[in-house]
Amino acid sequence: MIKSLNKAVEILEILKNNPKGCSLLQIYTTLGIPKTTAYGILKTLIAKMYVLKDEDSLYKLGPALIFLGKAAIAESKVQDIALPVLRALSTQIKVDSFLMIPIGYRGSVLESVDGEQSVRIIEKFGNDFFLHCGAMRKAILANKDEKFIDEYISNVIESGRYKIEITASDLRLALKKIKEEGVAVSYGEYAKGTVGVGAPIYDYNKKVVASVGINLLESKELTNERIEELKKIIRDKGKEISKSMGYI
Repeated sequence: MIKSLNKAVEILEILKNNPKGCSLLQIYTTLGIPKTTAYGILKTLIAKMYVLKDEDSLYKLGPALIFLGKAAIAESKVQDIALPVLRALSTQIKVDSFLMIPIGYRGSVLESVDGEQSVRIIEKFGNDFFLHCGAMRKAILANKDEKFIDEYISNVIESGRYKIEITASDLRLALKKIKEEGVAVSYGEYAKGTVGVGAPIYDYNKKVVASVGINLLESKELTNERIEELKKIIRDKGKEISKSMGYI
């Protein structure tokens, strides 16, 4: 029983390090265990939604782990530090504010605070989308290292497995601009008729670990000048959280 548990954990570690998925062959040869043993463990993990098997028979981490992760990091430093900043942000500009974290090639909301003018869209914890979708996720992707971005473009944008409405060259240009400006803006990428603004959050290792941002409805009041104001506010909030995380 203990050996099986240990192998299950090792399988999850393998899948964590291979976000594009692994075949059954890769898993049992990597662990040096019988094929039937690996298959039995995977079958159990799939039944509990800790692992998913896609249309190409590749195994990937499943959605049940997201909720375990939320419980595990409920007291995490980034969440503790970001929450009062989110509250202040929503009070200041009266719209919803969010803390986003990367999970493989996707981004998921870890924390949110409703504003007086809440958009009430479905951007809640557990909704994970690819990192090129929306300002908060792009703010994370743009500040990943070049190797990660190359792999992301290869496995997501150019793979042909997903319906993607952006080319690799256009995405690279967008990410370059975001990194230079320190903030991302998106129009209707997550939900039609909304505008997103997001900025990266770094830790003491100078690694991007999250992003902070807002979603608001498009309106006549949302002029270019106002967008620039919001970009500065969000960028400053990202820096504030990063500084508290030990980033210099």
